[in-house]
Amino acid sequence: MKHAFIFGTTIFLSEQRTLTFVDGENSTEFLKVLSFYHHQQGTEDHVLSIDASITSASGDVIRINNNQLDAGPSFSLETSSNRLKVFQSGHAEPVLDVYQLDPHEYPHLSSFITKEIEAQHPDAVLTIKGNFHVGSTHFLIENEKMFIDSNGFANGVINAHHGIQLSVADRDI
Repeated sequence: MKHAFIFGTTIFLSEQRTLTFVDGENSTEFLKVLSFYHHQQGTEDHVLSIDASITSASGDVIRINNNQLDAGPSFSLETSSNRLKVFQSGHAEPVLDVYQLDPHEYPHLSSFITKEIEAQHPDAVLTIKGNFHVGSTHFLIENEKMFIDSNGFANGVINAHHGIQLSVADRDI
């Protein structure tokens, strides 16, 4: 089964459910999808569930274990069946936002992303947004771009056969 992960306007297609940051020879798994949302007729729905390990822009460690937040009191987790958002008190934008799109939302995406979804038929399409750190590396993921430190990435299509591995100097994006 193939999954699509959208960061700004860059789409990664992979059979893996894990997001990893690679810095030279070191790699850090920072987000893993444990289960995708799936509506079940007549029984309880499967919900989007993740594990994550990131740091806020202010340096606070944030861990999510099977949708349970382990962070300081200034953080909160909002969940629905297909979305998780981590907020820091006093901030309007989430530190992390993981959202599984419903198929009726695909046409609202960029045309090249929609074409990839139509061509590759992933079983789930997720958007990842936020403003956080993995180790000392800053991630800022908005609607249009993903920044890893000061490097911006946009309008890319990556078939991530060995899982989604993000890097500051990624030449594939």
